[in-house]
Amino acid sequence: MTKFYSQISTAGICTVFSISFITLTGCNVDSSETEGMKHATEELTVEEINADRGDACECVDVSLLKITSFVENMDAEEFSTSQSINLGLEKAMSGCLDTKGHREADRAWSEAMSNCESFTMVRDAMLQVRDRALVLKEREQEEFSKNTDASNGLGVSGILDKLRDGAQ
Repeated sequence: MTKFYSQISTAGICTVFSISFITLTGCNVDSSETEGMKHATEELTVEEINADRGDACECVDVSLLKITSFVENMDAEEFSTSQSINLGLEKAMSGCLDTKGHREADRAWSEAMSNCESFTMVRDAMLQVRDRALVLKEREQEEFSKNTDASNGLGVSGILDKLRDGAQ
């Protein structure tokens, strides 16, 4: 079971870390919208796609303001779980950082942003978020472990049996 939570933790960290490199996967878009975006962006050049996004450094500056505000909320302990941090961050960072579904254009956009002066500050703030998510994930795992131990010695299989029996 610890391996399971380790995998969940790794997945959460990867999510946060991937955002730190400004390469969101657009996971809130359903598949029909993604296919439509891919079709539309395939007809445009990389330059046209990225020109529609605006100025890369302006995007980084706006994102820095958003992530700074997010970190302040995080430090005020507005987020009590690693999942709430991930969801809050995804919401806070949407916008000009979202991918367009065109690999070359998204890569060029990420490169352009990485050349901006404030990009390092965004990356550093994202590392703070990752570290906080790790702390919360460890706390959640410890609480789960304690709750499992406190289940009258039933262990994980006993808990699952109780859940199964309760659902029938």
